[in-house]
Amino acid sequence: MIIKRNTLQEIMDTGLILVQERGYNGFSYADIADAIGIRKASIHYHFPSKQDLVQAVLRRYRKEFMYKLQQINDQDPSGKQKLESFFKLYRETLENNTKLCLCSMMAAELNSFPTEIRDELNQFFKANTVWVHDVLEQGKSSGEFSFSNSALGQAKTLIAFVQGAQLLSRTSGDIGYYDSLVSGYISSVVQ
Repeated sequence: MIIKRNTLQEIMDTGLILVQERGYNGFSYADIADAIGIRKASIHYHFPSKQDLVQAVLRRYRKEFMYKLQQINDQDPSGKQKLESFFKLYRETLENNTKLCLCSMMAAELNSFPTEIRDELNQFFKANTVWVHDVLEQGKSSGEFSFSNSALGQAKTLIAFVQGAQLLSRTSGDIGYYDSLVSGYISSVVQ
């Protein structure tokens, strides 16, 4: 049986890994070509510029992440379980060779991006903030969560927290560090 190779998917998958490991400015089309055994021209056929590739990777990443958040909503009945599942999504990238969330990694290089890539990053973080806000608002209304600031303020804090927890865990090389930070955060908001 012959299995048809999906070069477009391989390019995007490899681009995702390279950005998560090295950042936007840390890889080239030559790196992708070497990794999957194709010519650079094959990459340019699908993505004329690096910006085109990274925008496509970001868009796919955001959509997949939001789909996972919707699955959490559909499966997890309590706010605490939803938060735990949210933190697990960010933990998954750390488990896989201590990579970072794609958007977390790219946020550090924001000033070097064109507007279109900045917009994709902003959409990711806004969508995450809205989802977390809704979970926190519902949890506070039901008495499951307690925090002194608004749900929106708490959601923004949580997004900043998870980004920082990933960075610190990656820096220390200890995923347990991430776990202890997350456990402490959850304990601080759950009644």
